[in-house]
Amino acid sequence: MNDMEEFLNFCAIVKIRRNYDELHKFIELMKGVGFLKDYVESFEKNCCFDKELNNFSEDVFWYYVKINNGNTQDICLEFQWGKGFTWGNREDYLDYDSEMKILSLDELIKACNKEEVFKVNYEYTNFKSELPNKESASDLDGFLDFYEWSIIKYPDGKYNIKDEQCNTFKFDENTTLDEIIDTVYFRMFDYFTEEEDIENLMKEDFQYVKRKYESYMKTGEKLHVLDEETKNHYTEWFQEIMQENESKDTIEINNDI
Repeated sequence: MNDMEEFLNFCAIVKIRRNYDELHKFIELMKGVGFLKDYVESFEKNCCFDKELNNFSEDVFWYYVKINNGNTQDICLEFQWGKGFTWGNREDYLDYDSEMKILSLDELIKACNKEEVFKVNYEYTNFKSELPNKESASDLDGFLDFYEWSIIKYPDGKYNIKDEQCNTFKFDENTTLDEIIDTVYFRMFDYFTEEEDIENLMKEDFQYVKRKYESYMKTGEKLHVLDEETKNHYTEWFQEIMQENESKDTIEINNDI
């Protein structure tokens, strides 16, 4: 019995997470299963439909979950013959049967052989596996781990970036490895220049900031992603914070005098 058969025969439950577009994907998946189409359309109409806006609404579903004391961050869906789709808290299912198999949406998609439709026909990879320059690859992979992004690779040789926090994809259409490198490198560098507390880092360890800047510039050169305009942009940024740091040091010395 595969996962889809288990799901239909009460042996498995599917967990749907809020804010990950999983409810919409689940409904679209079930519509493609044939005899479940009427059941899931009834579920959509009665539990996920905004009557004022006259369209599908995930918020409506989670409102019903809330007023029925359900977990408003993730909920489990099951199919019951004669009743259709119902939901309940994960803990309740496990309390009822500790051996209950709870599927992720991706697992159910794969059981339905719809991986390509829902973009789950991929394997995880990393820059160390894809790039000859292992030092640069290590820098990029380190940022991916920190930022909770993953690189995924499809059978046709295309790539995408998966945001593991949101379970979403960076690109609407799968793309090339060069585009992936560009995206990760510049997100890494821009995070350093725009989102790290550079002012305090300069006070605590100026050499750390200098080493990190030089390392990122070196990585960009090796990966051939820095044109002259971009290189000048980052160089000017570093010169500015250098001048600010020197100015503060001068003021501190004058005050001591």
